[in-house]
Amino acid sequence: TRSELTRIEKQIDRTRDNIRYLESELAVRASMRQLEQWNADTFGYSAPDAGQYLENERQLASLDRLPRARGANEVAPVLMAMVSPVGTPAVSAPKESPVASRPAAVKPVTPNPIVLAQADSAIRSDTPPRMAPTRRREQLKMIEDQLLAESTLADLKRAAAAEAAAAEAAGGKSGR
Repeated sequence: TRSELTRIEKQIDRTRDNIRYLESELAVRASMRQLEQWNADTFGYSAPDAGQYLENERQLASLDRLPRARGANEVAPVLMAMVSPVGTPAVSAPKESPVASRPAAVKPVTPNPIVLAQADSAIRSDTPPRMAPTRRREQLKMIEDQLLAESTLADLKRAAAAEAAAAEAAGGKSGR
């Protein structure tokens, strides 16, 4: 009868859907096995431990103050050049032409571009630009702060003081 036929067709559709589901499940499990094998052989990832989680917001905020590890893979920070502003040369007023004497439509006001002073001599590209001494000191201080930790600076100062004392002691003995 017709009702039996529709019931069997619905059962066939459900069975096909079930087969599709099982095939996709098998494909995922096979992929998981492959991923687990790659992880064991190559990557070595593991689930996070309880010790890797932070307890509160204060610990999260304090991460910013932790010293950074300086290893072989660390990339040096990009430093921006500090340039002193140079006075702009006086721009002479443009000469009036007969065309300009006619009233023109209102133009929107545009700011004047900043003009940097140029040296009288030709600039060679292989020479570094000269900077004002105060800016140079600021730049060196910034580089020093970024590249040398306080403990490293203290160690260097102690070593320099020890060398100076040793040189003075050696100089005092040879002078006698």
